This record gives sequence, C-alpha cells and structure tokens, in this order.
Amino acid sequence: MSKRNYNVFFHTHTVSGIVISVALYIIFFAGSFALIKDEITAWEKGNTAEILAPEDIDFNRLIKSIEAEGHTLYGRDIRIIPADAKKDIYVQLTDSQDTTVVNIPEKPTYFYADQETYKISEYYSFYSVGELLYRLHFFHQLPTIGIYIAGFVALFFLFAIITGVIVHWKKMVSNFYVFRPKAKLKMVWTDAHTALGVIGLPFQFVYAVTSCFLCMSIFVLLPANYVYNNNQDKLLEDIRPMMKTYPLEEKLDTVLDVNSFMAKADKKWENFTAQQIYIKSYGATTMMFQVDGLLGSKEKFLGNGRVVYKMATNTIESEKSPYVNSYVEDVELTIRKLHFGDFGGMYLKVIYFILALITCFVIISGVLIWLEARNKKNISAAKQLYNRRVGHVYLAICLSMFPITALSFIASKLLPRDLDASRQTILYVVFFVGWLLLTIYFKSKRDNYITNKYSLLWGSILGFLIPIINGLVSGNWFWKTFANNQLDVFTIDAFWLVLASVALAIYFKLERKVPKVSHAKLVAEYQKTVLEQRKEQENQLETGEDQSKKIKFMRTKISIFWLLIVVGFIIHHVYGLFGVYYNESLMIEGATGDVPVDHHLYRIFFEGIAMLFCIATLEVSKQWFRLTSIIWAILLGIFNVYHFITAIFYEAKNISEILILALMGVVSVLLVKTLLQWRKEVV
Repeated sequence: MSKRNYNVFFHTHTVSGIVISVALYIIFFAGSFALIKDEITAWEKGNTAEILAPEDIDFNRLIKSIEAEGHTLYGRDIRIIPADAKKDIYVQLTDSQDTTVVNIPEKPTYFYADQETYKISEYYSFYSVGELLYRLHFFHQLPTIGIYIAGFVALFFLFAIITGVIVHWKKMVSNFYVFRPKAKLKMVWTDAHTALGVIGLPFQFVYAVTSCFLCMSIFVLLPANYVYNNNQDKLLEDIRPMMKTYPLEEKLDTVLDVNSFMAKADKKWENFTAQQIYIKSYGATTMMFQVDGLLGSKEKFLGNGRVVYKMATNTIESEKSPYVNSYVEDVELTIRKLHFGDFGGMYLKVIYFILALITCFVIISGVLIWLEARNKKNISAAKQLYNRRVGHVYLAICLSMFPITALSFIASKLLPRDLDASRQTILYVVFFVGWLLLTIYFKSKRDNYITNKYSLLWGSILGFLIPIINGLVSGNWFWKTFANNQLDVFTIDAFWLVLASVALAIYFKLERKVPKVSHAKLVAEYQKTVLEQRKEQENQLETGEDQSKKIKFMRTKISIFWLLIVVGFIIHHVYGLFGVYYNESLMIEGATGDVPVDHHLYRIFFEGIAMLFCIATLEVSKQWFRLTSIIWAILLGIFNVYHFITAIFYEAKNISEILILALMGVVSVLLVKTLLQWRKEVV
C-alpha cells in the first residue's frame, strides 16, 4: 500500500472513530444490558414463576379479559406474543375494519396480560430499567430521529472497522500477541486496542451490519418500493407475510374456540415453538388463526414456519413449512437472530455481553490513543489543552455510565409497587439526571485517572449491593434462586457479582501513569501563552491605532492638496483676466455673449474632477481608488509643469499667473508623493 493510501485509510479510521466514539460507547454499553432486558424485568418484579408455554395460554380467557377492558374486538387483528422472562403476554390490536366500531383514543392498543391472572396492564405500567437501557441502545429517548442517529453511527462504525482492518492488516497477527504494559502510554493503549479489537472483530462487524439494516430499514425499502410501483401492501405482504390482512365479511353467529386451533398448530411440526400468534378479522367469517414460530436452534438455524387456519371452516388457509427456506424471510430472520443473540440461550448472551464490554474498551482505548498521539511538544499548549478537555468530557460521559446503571438497578428494586404509575419518570430522573451530575463531577476533576478509578470503585460497590438489596427486598437471595432453578432472577445477581468483582480487581491494579506534561503545568503554560498573546495583541492594537491615525492624517492631507489644486485653477483663471481689466482686450474674437460648452467642460474636467477626488479621498480607501488617484495626480502634475513652462515663454509679463502655476506644480509633486505613501502604508 502506498503511503498516501495508508494515510487516507488511517485518517478515515481515526476521524470516523472519534466522531462517533461517545454515541457508539453508549450503544454498546446499553446494548449489553438490553440483551437481558426481559430477565431484568423478571428480577425487578421478583416473579419466580415458570414461563407459560405458548400452547398453555388460555386464548379464550385472554380475549374475555381484553373485552372486559372495553375493547370491541370485531373486525380487528389481534397480535399476541407469548410470555417470556417478564412472565407477561404482549397483546397488540389494530383498528377495526368495521367503520361502525368506535376506536376509543384513551384505550391503548398495545398492553400486557399477566400469564397467570390474565389481568390487563398498560405497556408502561411497570417500566423496567432494562426497558430504559434497551431504548437508550437505539436512542429512542430522542423521538423519531433517535433510531436514525443510531443507524448512521452504525454506518460510521462499519467504516471504522473496515479502515481499521486495512490499516492494521499486515501486522494484525503479530501485534495480536504483543502487549507492553511498561512501555509508553500510547503503546499500552495501542496494544490493547489492537488485541481486543481483533478478538471482537467478527462480533463488531456483525453488529455494525445488522444495526444498519435494523435502524435504517426505511432506506433499504426505498428501492424495493420502486420495484413494486409504490404498492406498499404488496411489498409488505412479500417481505413480511405474517402481516397479511384479510377483508372483513359477514359476522359470525357463534363464538369459536380459539384454544383448539392453538392445539392443532402445536402438533403441526415437531419441536416447533410459537413465537407470535395472530387472530385476523376477529368475529367475521374470514376470521383467521395464524401461528408463526421457529424450530429449535439445534435442529435448524433458520427454521421459521407458519400455519393459517380459516376458523369458520376449520381448514388450513395457507402454510409455510419450517423445513423449507424462504430467501426474503430468512434474510431478515438471520439479521435479527445475529443482532439479538437469541439462538444460543443464556450462554450465547453471556458471550455477547462480554464482547460488548470488550468493544466498549476498544472504543475507550481508541480515544486514549488519539489523546496521547496529540500530547507532543510540537503541539501548542492551547491545542493540547483543548484535546485534553475533549478527552475529559468523552471519558466522563462514557465511564460514568457504569456506576449510574448500578444505581438505577438499586433504585428500581427499592421502588414500591404503589409507585408503578410514576416508575418511568423516577427511573429517568435517577438515570439521566444522575448521569449528568456524575459527568459534570468527573469533568470538573480534569483527570482521566480519577474518572476511571472512581467509576470502577463506585460501580463495583453499587454492583455488590444489587444482589444484597434484592435479597432484602424480595427474599430472592441468589443462592436460593440458583437452587430453585430460577435462572431468570439468578442471572441478574450473578451478572452484577461477576461484573463488580472484575471492576474491583481492575481498580486495585490501576496505577497512575505520569503524563509527559501534567494538566496543571499545561494550564500554566497555556495561561502564560495567553498573556503573551494578549500583550502582543495590545501592542498590535496600539500599533494599529497609530497606523490608523497616520493614515487618517495622510488622507486629510491628500484631500487638502486636491482642494488647493482646485483653488489654484480658479485663481489662475482670475489672474488670466488681468488683460481685460487693464483694457488689453474687451472681447474674445468670435464671442456672442454665450460661454461655449467646451469651455464649461474644460472647467469641469479640471476643477470638477479635482474636487471629486478631494471629497472621495475622505470616504473611499479601496485599492482601485488609490491607484486611480495616483495616475490622475501624475497626469495633472505633468499638465501643470507643462503649463508653467509655456507661461514663462509666452506670458513672461503675467507674473501672478506664473507664480500660481509654480505653486500648483509644487502641490502636484507633494500630492503624488503623499498618494504613494498612502498606498504603501495600506499595503
């Protein structure tokens, strides 16, 4: 690779990485907890019941509970997602196709149903810290644009990965085995960045690509929309066939048993697990019962199947075998499986969690490399100080996420169920306000070592408190939940115990690396430079004021010279009339009593233009004007000298006229000299 290409790729890698570093860190740190968001919700609720299998859901009872809440289901499509670790069944309703059915705006169209009591609760009635981190993972707190920001961050992350591989390609293997903890600080961060970057490279690449697809799918669909001639219904039917709708026909006279259709679907294929259940056109003769599910991951990675029953006739309307692959559906399923890591159980989630935290470290080490690379003597104190301030802000924002996340877990566990209605607001205040205050505190310390050290210390202390507080509040001590095989609750306590232990171990291993130039010394040097620059500016200002006064005086002087030339022309013409006064002649030959136009033009040409320059000199200082003034003054000076010489030869007796012409010649010389000085001073 040529040096130029290397520099292009290197700078692309650096710039794309630095620009997105904070946002990318937030995405990965929040995303690591988003992997276990359902387990977090179960831990917060303290619900240790077994997860209800899809085939055990009483759909008839669920429908009655929904209707009891005031929802008219006729003509609606009902989407049901079986219970997960949260122990809640998710329900979503569409608007009814029957225009006579009134959709009540106050009634939410998506909610939860308890898997045991089937009691309906609003989606945000129990807001989990897991839900908060999951939504922070794609910046959902920023309405509309948040997910697109996350998508573009993923795109820049993809650039950073590709350019990073290109830059380190030749030394990637050899550098992977190199770690020099006693070397210069930049080498330490470079070694860590390279080694851990290589370990997490496949994971990071997968996440960059899948995130671009999930967050910017609208851009993916634009060309497809063109292919389908803007027929979005047909497009969505092909891309997501589970969303197919059926026209509303006559109303059914009887209420059908929904559970029987679920029992039939469950026996359709062996090892087939329902993921989503749809009841389309509820209460009509076109009422459909649709089950979308997957084969076990051990049996088939992409084993998605679908069966649709026409309930009025008890026949299969359509089906898609999980043993037959569909390119369009399998592409999306692959992306989702790879992104959410839900195909390998809890063991895979643990691996994803570790790799996400490794990526966070890769991001931080990249920022530190950037800072150390700019901590050189040939870089001015002002730039070094600016770079350090940027580093202080970056690390304060990123590293403070660890202790504030632990604090939010504690707050969510201590909140009584009586405050469920205010739970989201309280968690937002604890997390985001606490995060802001911690960031300000660490920024004020202006020491990355302090930020790193106390983030680890406070995070580990709070992390150890999490399982203790869980045991005190709910009685679900981690050894009990493990013994009772209540792994959803045990997982969270175990996560925090391990995470806090690792953080504490790192805390005790931390040693301050003395920087080349301490921050205090750099600030002092910067202040000294500022004082010197200020003195220099004051001197320049004084010089500038003197220069301004000098130029102002010069322009006034030039204007006076022009005025003297005008007066000289007038006096010269007055002295020229002496022959008339002394009866030398009474009338010019051929005179009619009217002054000829050319004589007026002659007067304007000399007195008028000189007067124009006299006035304009005080107002105009453009280069073209100064140059024009010099040229005209030189021509005028030549004319005055010529006029003076001719007067000596032909009007030797008219002493007064010769004298005024001599004075005008002197003024012309002084005018040209001053104009040349003006031009030189301004340049």
